[in-house]
Amino acid sequence: MRLPGFYKKFIVVFSVVLFIIISAYVYTRYNFLKAKNFKPDQSRAKNILDLRPAIIAKLQQVVKDGSDGLYVLSIQKLGIDVLAAKLDAANASITVDTVAMLQLDKLKKLPDDIFKIKFASLHIDGIGLEDLINKKHIAISAIYCNSPLIEVYHKNRTYNKAIRKASDTLSLYRRIKGQATSIVIGKINIGKGTFINHNLDKKPHLTQFNVLSIVMKDLLIDSTTQYDTNRFLFTKYTAIECNNYFFRTPDSLYFFKIGSIQVSGEQHKIIATDVELTPRGNKRQFESRLSVRKVMLHLTFPKIALSNINWWSMINRERFIAKEATINHGSFYVYLDRSLPFGPFKINNFPQQVLMNIPVPVSVRKLTLHHLDVSLEEFNPDSKESGTTFFDDINGTAENISNVRAEIKKARYLTVNAKSLFMHKIPMAAKFRFDLSRYRTGEFTADIFMDTLNNTIVNPIAKPLGLFNVRTGQMQTGFAHLEGNDFTIKGTVALNYTNLHIDPLKKNKNNGGKLKKKTFTGLFANIFLIKNSNPGKGNDLRKPTFSVSRGKHSNFISFIWFSILTGILKTIGIPVKLVLN
Repeated sequence: MRLPGFYKKFIVVFSVVLFIIISAYVYTRYNFLKAKNFKPDQSRAKNILDLRPAIIAKLQQVVKDGSDGLYVLSIQKLGIDVLAAKLDAANASITVDTVAMLQLDKLKKLPDDIFKIKFASLHIDGIGLEDLINKKHIAISAIYCNSPLIEVYHKNRTYNKAIRKASDTLSLYRRIKGQATSIVIGKINIGKGTFINHNLDKKPHLTQFNVLSIVMKDLLIDSTTQYDTNRFLFTKYTAIECNNYFFRTPDSLYFFKIGSIQVSGEQHKIIATDVELTPRGNKRQFESRLSVRKVMLHLTFPKIALSNINWWSMINRERFIAKEATINHGSFYVYLDRSLPFGPFKINNFPQQVLMNIPVPVSVRKLTLHHLDVSLEEFNPDSKESGTTFFDDINGTAENISNVRAEIKKARYLTVNAKSLFMHKIPMAAKFRFDLSRYRTGEFTADIFMDTLNNTIVNPIAKPLGLFNVRTGQMQTGFAHLEGNDFTIKGTVALNYTNLHIDPLKKNKNNGGKLKKKTFTGLFANIFLIKNSNPGKGNDLRKPTFSVSRGKHSNFISFIWFSILTGILKTIGIPVKLVLN
């Protein structure tokens, strides 16, 4: 029986198609997916035509070859829909081959950053077999990753110094150009991730970001986007949120916490909420870790916002450049126990010197403070009491916060202008100007103004800290001008006051060490030393000049305060040595 011509042609065409399919399968499996060091685990194959074990083996080979044997890929479950161009992976990880790591280190080829990665699930849309293997041009519709854990172990190796120096002048695109010429991804969604950085060159070694969520859209990495400042990490839109960021400071005295960090690439903005630097334990527990005098800090900021950030500089040059920063509300508490002995004297710790010594280039054109409260508490062993100075509702700005040399040449001064309420009630204003071009010697100027002040405001800090009581007196205005550096402050003080009478205090041995008046000393001082008014009757306002050496005042605030106190004492007529004694 002869077959009609149509059926003959059908059989021939079907045979050719079947041959092509079989040939494609054989080529894909035994050539395209051939892995020289990894044998496909056929025990996981559903049938003889299942390519998944071969694909896993090929991916393992690609990872091994691409890392000089450093990394090992493991995938527990892989699902591929070739027609729909979808891939699903579950319980995958990239670990380190320790034998290869030691060998690479011996050959001086081990990179500075070592990675460990694992994730619960990974889903990719718009990916084909060619995309899995061809690393030069990658085009993917979407990536969804759930519960990834990424750990980075960083150590600057001396033999990589030349590579690091060369990389400093390269954009991120040029650094990865050897691995991929172009990467296009429509959307990336990462949920419930954890990122842990182990910096083996510094203490603390560990920094951890928890509950990390990332959404990215329109990612394009190629030569056209490498300098695009309107993109963040090469995307048109990126939103990053991290909760419960936490680490212990290198001296083990504090915990640093951030409730959440939100990054908006499109808006060039970073918002941090519930930022806190908190001591480990209470005052007694904190001081148990000290052998010398040191301030205890407690900072809380409900919200810090940074805007107009230059993403390109941050990612490619590792520089932090922002036009504006804002701190809303918050508190700054400082405690000092003067019963502890002085520690080693330190200089180069003025604000501009701390800024210039930050290892990362930083530039913030303007920082704005809104409603910040500052309190400074000191314990005086002579009175066995503490006194607290309050500066409430601070509003102000700091401009030209920069340690970038090129910017300092254009604008050399960091300026701070602020207003607040002294001791909850008295308006005051301060202006500081720090010379960044002369930061090594700590050059600065300061102007401080205070409004009407009476004895009821002063005594809560005068009694415990100064061992004196202002019986009567009122200051109408007060002004101080200071010019200083690391070693000396010179200045003038102008106090307009009336009817000043002071009672020196001492411990009462018969009453549990409580303070009592020095009757004779007070009488002598008020009659012969203290100038009860300024200006005196028929005289001009006294504006004494003074010069103060830094001495044991190792921090900026105490040096400023002692200088102003010297001017006040000269104004009212009390010898500085008498007060110090």
